[in-house]
Amino acid sequence: MRKIDIQDLIQLLGMVGIIGSLIFVGLEMRQSQMIAQAGQNQERMGAATDMVNTMNEVVADFQSLVFENNTNYKEYLSEEEIIQRNLFHIFLFTYENDHFQYSRGLMPEEVWSAKLSAFAFFYNNCEMRPIIETRIQYYSEEFLNIIRGIHDECLK
Repeated sequence: MRKIDIQDLIQLLGMVGIIGSLIFVGLEMRQSQMIAQAGQNQERMGAATDMVNTMNEVVADFQSLVFENNTNYKEYLSEEEIIQRNLFHIFLFTYENDHFQYSRGLMPEEVWSAKLSAFAFFYNNCEMRPIIETRIQYYSEEFLNIIRGIHDECLK
């Protein structure tokens, strides 16, 4: 059996240390990137909810103005209905962001399960289903699969 020179052993341990450090730095960079993406998504959600909240202040219907290009909505929607529809959009922005956070491992399973139960409640608010149907085209396939898995009580 050949003896390993102490210099060779030191070099080998040094290389293993450098490789281990590079792997650690790579994992830290990946985690930092995920956190940055989640922060950017959170900022976009915040900007969208701020916009909808601004529309609530003047009682303007986000759905009608943004998605339907309809300025005559006050002829058939009450102020309460407008605010309710706007709040529903905020809920949808929030749940979409929650899914993004969860899918990146930034939300615990038990929190996501509770959020998913709450989302099922809102999904089955049949009066608001047209809003979901409007927004559904903008969701990721992953989030759409979750929505498709919710028991639909509006089909009755």
